[in-house]
Amino acid sequence: MPRTTGTVQPTRSDPTNGQNVMEGALSQETGLPTAKLNQCAFRLNGASLDPNRPARLFVGMGVVGGTIPGARIRFAGIGGAGAVPDTTFPYFQFIGFAQTETDLSKIAGYYNGVGFHEVPSKNFQTVAQDYRMQLAADGSFTVCDNATGTCARKGNNFVPQPSGALLSTNYKAEVQPPTMGGTLGKAYLIVGKLRGALVPVMIRVGYASDNLAYGPLGADDEIGIGMMSPSVAITQGTVNGEYVGVDSNFDYRTTALVNAAATMLDPFRPSDASLANPYRLDYSQNVPGVVAVTPRDAAANAAPTGKLMFTGGVFGFLESRSSGPYFTVGAFVQ
Repeated sequence: MPRTTGTVQPTRSDPTNGQNVMEGALSQETGLPTAKLNQCAFRLNGASLDPNRPARLFVGMGVVGGTIPGARIRFAGIGGAGAVPDTTFPYFQFIGFAQTETDLSKIAGYYNGVGFHEVPSKNFQTVAQDYRMQLAADGSFTVCDNATGTCARKGNNFVPQPSGALLSTNYKAEVQPPTMGGTLGKAYLIVGKLRGALVPVMIRVGYASDNLAYGPLGADDEIGIGMMSPSVAITQGTVNGEYVGVDSNFDYRTTALVNAAATMLDPFRPSDASLANPYRLDYSQNVPGVVAVTPRDAAANAAPTGKLMFTGGVFGFLESRSSGPYFTVGAFVQ
């Protein structure tokens, strides 16, 4: 994310002079429907660029999710190429872990993955991620797209970083080709350790530069977040509970899940039925670890519209909607 509107470099990740540090004050939330939710929810005062949509954090056992300070972005492009329309994000989605795993010998395995990406320089085109990954102990990996059936090595080997993440450079975007230049984006795999399980979160960081001082000229700016879970069958009843998170529409969502029924709603307006999405879940799992999801009011023989996967008290949910792909991550509350 650029530090300054109208530019692409330097970004907020640049630690020069401590400019990657943002400070503020937290206050306890009180407007949530249950005492448990209020107990773990905090408002980041003044962090949102929209006073009607405050930035909030939800603190759990070993995990923090919610939103962090947003930004207004705009870029004229390089000779017109790679232009980004003037857009304000009140805040950005966030998830962090108290403990992470970087030992690839412990992470290696077979995973299912879902996620949501968008490309600012292509008028914020959105695209779903729906895939399987085989990750080896040396950091090499193969990604198989569930929509096309094609498998490929999408980037360089994952390498442990001092930050507690794993990094793959030159990680190929979902939308091809890049707006300008070659594949220069990166993928960070952050593997949280929760409730005796691994929780892999995949983040693609885009690349853009209009100044050779910061690297090659180019715009491979697809960005996004996703989650992976082991390819192991889920037993109905073992993932029951209340979960909270933020979705791809930047809305806060609480999910109540009991056996084969789940309802997603706005935790700050729980009585507004228009904001609730009830679903039925199918645990038969043609793919181990992937639970098929269908709107509760759909016909009995209707095709599933989405899929859920679980690990360590966290779920990832991807759904195909008329407006485009929808994605959210939820962390267990109670």
